[in-house]
This record gives sequence, structure tokens and C-alpha cells, in this order.
Amino acid sequence: MTPQAIISLQAEEDLGDIGAYTEEQWGKRQCQKYIAQLINRMNRLAKNPALGRLRHELPQAPYSYHEGRHVIFYRLLDENIEVIRVLHDSMDFPRHLQQN
Repeated sequence: MTPQAIISLQAEEDLGDIGAYTEEQWGKRQCQKYIAQLINRMNRLAKNPALGRLRHELPQAPYSYHEGRHVIFYRLLDENIEVIRVLHDSMDFPRHLQQN
């Protein structure tokens, strides 16, 4: 079975917010391209979770991977990953991650 990226409800909301902002600023085409880029990265991380960096300094010690202007935060599951947040690289990570 191929490993999968399971996207949490909070991460889905993050992607929706990212999409809305990107479309407003740079148009629908760029929005579709950037969201696809993020989702493709999540799928690649599911197949090779070691690409990310373990973040012991953050709540719940997630893994992270910087893609574009966002950071994908995820946890390892048995054979999959769970994407818990997708945050802009300027955000206060500890504050946003402690909510999970």
C-alpha cells in the first residue's frame, strides 16, 4: 500500500485560507499552481517522511518541511503522515501548533 498524506481539518482550513489569499493577490491560475505544489509536496513527504526536520522545540514535536512561503507540519503515523498545519513562514509556529 502506498503511504498517504492524511490532511487534518486544521490543515484543510489552512489550505483554504492560503488558496483564498493567493487567488486574491495573484489570480486563480497561480492559486491552483501553488496549492497543487503544496499537495504534491505532502504526497512526496508521505513517501519519504525523513525529508522533513524533526522539531523538538515545538509543541508535540512535529516534523516540518519548508515549501514556497509555507511550512508543512506533520506527524508520523504507522505507514502514513498526518499533515497537522500549513503555516506561512512568518507566523508564530509555537502559538499556532499548541492548538492541535
